[in-house]
Amino acid sequence: MPFLKKFNPYSSILILSLLFGCGDDSPSPNDSSKIEDNNTSILRETPQENKNMSGIGQDYPKVRIEELDHSQEFYKEQHTTSFSYVPRKNWTSFTASKNGLLTKILLFGKANLIDSPHYGLSMSGFVRANKPDSGPKYGRWSLSRDEIVSQLALQGLGERESGWLTIRMQGEIPQKVGTRYFLVCDKISESKAWFGEFSFAEANPYEFGSHWLNKEHDLVMRTYVGKTDEQIKSLQVDPPENNPATVASDSLPFPISQNPQQSIIASPSPTPPNVPSLQEVARPDVSVIKEGNKTSSSVTIKDDENRSQKKSMFDRLFKKGKRE
Repeated sequence: MPFLKKFNPYSSILILSLLFGCGDDSPSPNDSSKIEDNNTSILRETPQENKNMSGIGQDYPKVRIEELDHSQEFYKEQHTTSFSYVPRKNWTSFTASKNGLLTKILLFGKANLIDSPHYGLSMSGFVRANKPDSGPKYGRWSLSRDEIVSQLALQGLGERESGWLTIRMQGEIPQKVGTRYFLVCDKISESKAWFGEFSFAEANPYEFGSHWLNKEHDLVMRTYVGKTDEQIKSLQVDPPENNPATVASDSLPFPISQNPQQSIIASPSPTPPNVPSLQEVARPDVSVIKEGNKTSSSVTIKDDENRSQKKSMFDRLFKKGKRE
């Protein structure tokens, strides 16, 4: 077998090279197609969510008119709560009673301590519809401690004093009458767990929303809804010549304290949010509801049913109890 003796070393090398070649892990064309299919399937899982989040990075919504929608203005003395980014501890909710676009949300609170080991210097998030953890996502928002301090200063307040804080919405966040929406936080800076100190009320004074801390707790909050020119035209009404300026936070009424010495009296139920014609009602004349003015009892009852008139609500309730 001289032929085998001559080529045996080369044959061994060739066989070994073939064996090592068979162990190559580089993907085949079929493997590449599988990877592409997997990536495609991931993208296809949440097309609606991707569509709803298209407003991120865009400017603030351009609206012709802006109106107050939801309002909850009771607070518990010396009690505040915060937002986390952890699910089930990162949201507050409200129900829209006007159609349009959400333009801003006002909370009532103060700046957290700057040297706290638990509180970050800013938070950001989005808005969900229907559910806080799985509903459609819309827009984007953010709030920093510096912004809070600046806004409080414009109201003549120190950073550890409570005042109205404005969060402006970015992108288009639709508001549909009767739909519940959730302001959700998904990020806090400095890898901290909490942000902010916001006032809240107990005993469920606003039945169409709640705070993550307790279903009977409601943040002090005001939401504003705007309408674009197209939305106004769809209502077949003439658009206003000028966009009326909304009330500045430094001129808003101070929320009403829930007196710790008395058991809480639930506020009259607001008009159900499924009534499309709900409009913000002008403040009543205080002289109409003076104590002892029995001729104005019908007006007083009407005023009691107006959920946006919080300034004298407890007085009216107490006087009503005295007459009974």
